[in-house]
Amino acid sequence: SETVAIVNFITPGTVDGDIYERCLLRIGVFQQAIGGNEEILGEITRELHHIADSFKLSQEERERRLQQLADNSIRQIREQQELESKQAELFGINLPQQRFQEELHAARSWWVSPKALENAVTTYLKNRLELPSLPLIGDKALKSLRLSAEARTSLLGDFALLPRTNEPTARNWEKWLKGSTQSLPVTFEQEVAQAVPDVTHLSVTHPLVRQAAAFLEATQPWETSLTLPHQELPPGPHPFAVYLWKKHGVKPEDELVAVALDPAIEKALLDLLPQATDAAGQAPDQNDRNILDQRHHTLWLSAQAQHAEDNRQLVDYRIQSLTVSHQARVNAVKNQIDRATNDRIRLMKTSELTRANEDFNRRMQSLQRTAESGDIWATPILFGRLEITRQP
Repeated sequence: SETVAIVNFITPGTVDGDIYERCLLRIGVFQQAIGGNEEILGEITRELHHIADSFKLSQEERERRLQQLADNSIRQIREQQELESKQAELFGINLPQQRFQEELHAARSWWVSPKALENAVTTYLKNRLELPSLPLIGDKALKSLRLSAEARTSLLGDFALLPRTNEPTARNWEKWLKGSTQSLPVTFEQEVAQAVPDVTHLSVTHPLVRQAAAFLEATQPWETSLTLPHQELPPGPHPFAVYLWKKHGVKPEDELVAVALDPAIEKALLDLLPQATDAAGQAPDQNDRNILDQRHHTLWLSAQAQHAEDNRQLVDYRIQSLTVSHQARVNAVKNQIDRATNDRIRLMKTSELTRANEDFNRRMQSLQRTAESGDIWATPILFGRLEITRQP
């Protein structure tokens, strides 16, 4: 058979009916591709069995548990799907993100931590809206974002400047900005977002955080003077710089690069900055900046050569993978054409073969163009002086 239909017979009012209507249908289990989201869906299945087999839950309690399970699972699956759709395709194919949680935690750093995101959003709202008081109310993880209609209209203008997307998070944010409700429950903590229904999770992909990042993007390098007590690093003033490297190629990537004259300071700088406090003093003078720039150029030359080579190797891997997968696809379609006894099916498969070859040629040309595109664009974003002191 060319097509297989899967029909689910559900009896309304039963436990199975509640599970289907309140959980599985909302999560979109039957719209998921086989092989994707297995870990999350496996956890859902175990929890569903636990809820369904419990004789201690009333009808209302079971419905509430199913509702909360669906809310949490929808959020996790959407986050995973968004990450999968935006990540570079390794070897020319889409791979399900089996270790989503592990890789997410491994990639976490202070610069995208809840505290850092809260600082960015708070600074953005206060400066953009010229507010006399903090718009984020609450000293715990669960907060309330309270804005007037005029303030929401201003944020709506910034939202319109972002790349257009149909993501549910963006639609919900736009809906609130256009609505009449002044308060919005928010959190920067993923655990709180999973535990509390209807709270807005201000993660790095949320439009408000992206608006804050766009607003705070520096057009000129910032200058700062900092101090930090430390018992192991060499004491004294240490000029430093932070550069943003935009890596171009088949896998675009942004990277913050620390530069300092002392190797120990340079190695630890990105971890030291969140701990340092403001201090009286001058930022590096022009002579120090020139020395830092020379040091950065040395780092950039080495990284540029390595990135160009890595980019070429990755393109080669993808070309090999694309060639193998295309040949397998062509062989499968040709076998179907040879076995077809219906002229309409044979014509349909012949058209499919033509489209497959056109798609292969188009993707191959695109990969070949990116083979020599490996480049690093460097921009200084911060110059500073870090005073390392000894605690008495």
